[in-house]
Amino acid sequence: MQEQPDKSYMLIGTWKLVNIENRDADGNILRSSYGPKKMGLISFNDDHRMMVVIQDGREHRPSTRPREYSSYAGTYRFDGETLVTRVDCSTVPDRMDTDQVRPARFEGMRLVLTAPPATFDGVVNYRNLTWEKIH
Repeated sequence: MQEQPDKSYMLIGTWKLVNIENRDADGNILRSSYGPKKMGLISFNDDHRMMVVIQDGREHRPSTRPREYSSYAGTYRFDGETLVTRVDCSTVPDRMDTDQVRPARFEGMRLVLTAPPATFDGVVNYRNLTWEKIH
Protein backbone atom coordinates (compact mmCIF):
# COMPACT_ATOMS: atom_id res chain seq x y z
CA MET A 1 0.00 0.00 0.00
CA GLN A 2 1.38 3.37 -1.01
CA GLU A 3 1.83 5.96 1.75
CA GLN A 4 -0.25 9.12 1.36
CA PRO A 5 1.70 12.37 0.79
CA ASP A 6 2.15 14.68 3.79
CA LYS A 7 0.20 17.87 3.20
CA SER A 8 0.34 19.16 6.78
CA TYR A 9 1.82 22.43 5.50
CA MET A 10 -1.73 23.31 4.37
CA LEU A 11 -2.89 23.38 8.01
CA ILE A 12 0.05 24.91 9.90
CA GLY A 13 -1.06 27.94 11.86
CA THR A 14 -3.97 28.96 14.07
CA TRP A 15 -7.59 28.86 12.97
CA LYS A 16 -10.68 30.32 14.66
CA LEU A 17 -14.06 28.64 14.69
CA VAL A 18 -16.52 30.37 12.36
CA ASN A 19 -19.50 28.03 12.52
CA ILE A 20 -20.78 24.61 13.49
CA GLU A 21 -23.61 23.29 11.36
CA ASN A 22 -25.62 20.39 12.79
CA ARG A 23 -28.05 18.44 10.59
CA ASP A 24 -30.19 15.36 11.14
CA ALA A 25 -30.21 12.30 8.85
CA ASP A 26 -32.75 14.01 6.56
CA GLY A 27 -30.59 17.14 6.20
CA ASN A 28 -32.72 19.35 8.46
CA ILE A 29 -30.77 22.00 10.37
CA LEU A 30 -30.61 21.33 14.12
CA ARG A 31 -29.57 23.36 17.15
CA SER A 32 -25.90 24.20 16.73
CA SER A 33 -23.42 22.68 19.16
CA TYR A 34 -21.87 25.00 21.75
CA GLY A 35 -24.72 27.51 21.81
CA PRO A 36 -25.43 30.66 19.80
CA LYS A 37 -22.08 32.29 20.61
CA LYS A 38 -19.58 29.50 20.11
CA MET A 39 -15.84 30.06 20.38
CA GLY A 40 -12.99 27.86 19.28
CA LEU A 41 -9.37 27.70 18.23
CA ILE A 42 -7.40 24.97 16.52
CA SER A 43 -3.65 25.14 16.08
CA PHE A 44 -1.30 22.99 14.02
CA ASN A 45 2.48 23.23 14.17
CA ASP A 46 5.21 21.96 11.88
CA ASP A 47 6.17 19.25 14.40
CA HIS A 48 2.84 17.52 13.64
CA ARG A 49 1.26 18.54 16.97
CA MET A 50 -2.22 20.01 17.17
CA MET A 51 -4.62 21.26 19.83
CA VAL A 52 -8.25 22.29 19.66
CA VAL A 53 -10.59 23.93 22.15
CA ILE A 54 -14.27 24.75 21.62
CA GLN A 55 -16.73 26.26 24.07
CA ASP A 56 -20.09 27.93 24.50
CA GLY A 57 -18.95 31.55 24.58
CA ARG A 58 -22.03 33.19 26.06
CA GLU A 59 -21.40 35.64 28.88
CA HIS A 60 -23.72 33.82 31.28
CA ARG A 61 -23.92 30.09 31.82
CA PRO A 62 -27.02 28.56 30.17
CA SER A 63 -29.77 27.77 32.65
CA THR A 64 -31.20 24.73 30.83
CA ARG A 65 -28.04 22.65 30.28
CA PRO A 66 -24.36 22.62 31.22
CA ARG A 67 -22.03 24.91 29.28
CA GLU A 68 -20.55 22.89 26.42
CA TYR A 69 -16.75 22.67 26.36
CA SER A 70 -14.30 20.32 24.70
CA SER A 71 -10.58 20.17 24.06
CA TYR A 72 -7.99 17.66 22.97
CA ALA A 73 -4.48 17.54 21.57
CA GLY A 74 -2.09 15.11 19.98
CA THR A 75 -0.05 14.33 16.92
CA TYR A 76 -1.62 14.67 13.50
CA ARG A 77 -1.24 13.71 9.89
CA PHE A 78 -2.99 15.22 6.89
CA ASP A 79 -3.08 13.97 3.30
CA GLY A 80 -5.09 16.87 1.88
CA GLU A 81 -8.47 15.18 2.41
CA THR A 82 -8.40 13.54 5.84
CA LEU A 83 -7.09 14.85 9.16
CA VAL A 84 -6.14 12.12 11.64
CA THR A 85 -5.21 13.13 15.19
CA ARG A 86 -3.74 10.59 17.60
CA VAL A 87 -5.07 11.96 20.90
CA ASP A 88 -2.72 12.05 23.89
CA CYS A 89 -4.61 14.52 26.12
CA SER A 90 -8.33 15.30 26.26
CA THR A 91 -11.21 16.57 28.38
CA VAL A 92 -13.07 13.45 27.24
CA PRO A 93 -11.26 10.39 28.69
CA ASP A 94 -12.70 8.05 26.02
CA ARG A 95 -10.72 9.95 23.34
CA MET A 96 -7.35 9.13 24.89
CA ASP A 97 -5.11 7.02 22.66
CA THR A 98 -7.67 7.04 19.83
CA ASP A 99 -7.45 8.35 16.29
CA GLN A 100 -9.87 11.21 15.70
CA VAL A 101 -10.58 11.11 11.96
CA ARG A 102 -12.04 14.16 10.23
CA PRO A 103 -12.78 14.41 6.52
CA ALA A 104 -11.56 17.86 5.46
CA ARG A 105 -12.16 20.24 2.61
CA PHE A 106 -11.24 23.81 1.81
CA GLU A 107 -13.86 26.36 0.80
CA GLY A 108 -11.86 29.35 -0.32
CA MET A 109 -9.78 30.41 2.70
CA ARG A 110 -11.82 28.31 5.12
CA LEU A 111 -11.30 24.77 6.35
CA VAL A 112 -14.35 22.55 6.92
CA LEU A 113 -13.91 19.50 9.14
CA THR A 114 -16.65 16.89 9.39
CA ALA A 115 -17.05 15.42 12.87
CA PRO A 116 -18.34 11.89 13.39
CA PRO A 117 -22.09 11.63 14.04
CA ALA A 118 -23.07 12.29 17.66
CA THR A 119 -26.36 11.88 19.47
CA PHE A 120 -27.77 14.90 21.31
CA ASP A 121 -31.17 14.82 22.98
CA GLY A 122 -31.90 11.49 21.26
CA VAL A 123 -31.19 12.78 17.72
CA VAL A 124 -28.16 11.81 15.64
CA ASN A 125 -26.34 15.00 14.56
CA TYR A 126 -24.07 15.25 11.53
CA ARG A 127 -21.71 18.18 12.12
CA ASN A 128 -19.49 20.35 9.96
CA LEU A 129 -17.10 22.73 11.72
CA THR A 130 -15.87 25.70 9.68
CA TRP A 131 -12.55 27.33 10.56
CA GLU A 132 -10.82 30.47 9.28
CA LYS A 133 -7.06 30.94 9.46
CA ILE A 134 -5.98 33.83 11.69
CA HIS A 135 -2.21 33.27 11.93
